[in-house]
Parts: sequence; structure tokens; C-alpha cells
Amino acid sequence: MTRSVLRASVFVFACLGAASPAAAANVAVLMPGSSGIVPGDFLVRNEGRFRAAGIRTIMTTSPSSAAEAVAAEIAQGRKIVMVGMSKGTVDVASALASGARPSGVVFVSGIHSRVMATLGSPGVLPATLVVHHSHDVCRFTLPSDASRFVAWSGGKARIQWINTTGEPSNNPCNAQGAHGFFKQDGPAVSAIIGFVKSH
Repeated sequence: MTRSVLRASVFVFACLGAASPAAAANVAVLMPGSSGIVPGDFLVRNEGRFRAAGIRTIMTTSPSSAAEAVAAEIAQGRKIVMVGMSKGTVDVASALASGARPSGVVFVSGIHSRVMATLGSPGVLPATLVVHHSHDVCRFTLPSDASRFVAWSGGKARIQWINTTGEPSNNPCNAQGAHGFFKQDGPAVSAIIGFVKSH
């Protein structure tokens, strides 16, 4: 086990251990992008907003830890949604493929070609929300791939297009440009909160 995965695992179980019977009924596993749990990541920088909306969060980069967190919450009779950002969507797919059964998933700026390859078929998909910028120019997360994934899902996924504007980033795949909603996160965050609370 690598040090980063070990740290994520410890963080997950620390969060679970801190939960009380009075914990919020809405729980979300947040799986950041390829840079990991860093302040600039879309999910990391908005974790406070999710918590302020009454959603208890569990942050991890480990698919196995995420799957264990989902199982633990379900065992306590709670619903839980998994949310992945960019490369984190592939981690969510890996957790689903390994047997995780959340009540819903959210794919934010997803690498949908890899998500589909990881899942193999849409059979294990729960209710799914795709949150994607209509002008994302990262070659791994093009809007056309998001549309193709929704069609592939067989009715299990719906898409929320985001149309915020701003200055392009030198790296089209980081969380600053369209891929990260130009850091104008309100519409994307609202869509995620609404989905988590309804599932």
C-alpha cells in the first residue's frame, strides 16, 4: 500500500469513526482528480459548501477505501452518493466494479471513455448525474464523450451542462479553466447538492 493510499484510508476511517447516530442522513464520498487531495481541486475547494448544505463528506483517492466507506454507511442504514472529479470518476467506476453499491454517483468533468471501459457495461450504474462544462477542451474529457456516456448508460444517467465563462488555462485539463468551471463553481455545486439530497 502506497503512502498516499494509506493516508486516504486513514482519513476515511477517521471520518467514519467520528460519525454519530445524529450524523446527517446525506453522505457523499468525494474522489478528487489526478493531483489528489489538494486545495485547488474542485471537490476539495468546495467541500465546505457541501458540508454547509448538510452533507457529511468522506474524502479519499482510494477506490477500495471508498467501497468500504459505502458498505459501512449502508450497514448503518444510510444512503450514500459517490462523487468523482476528472480522474476521480475512474476511481468511482473502479469502486463500482469492485462491488460498491451507492444510491447514486456524480461524474464531474469525467473521463468517460475510461469510466465505460472500467465498468464494462452500465449494469452496475446506480442513478447517475453527469456535471460537465459545455466548452471543456481537455482531450480526455471532451463534451462529446459526456454525451456518449449518457447514451451508453441506457437511461441511468442524465447530464447537467455548465456554461460559465472565464480565462482559458494554460493546462486545459487542470481545475482552473473550463475543465474546472473557471472556478465559478456555484452552478456545478448546486447541481451536486441537489442530486445528493434527492438520492
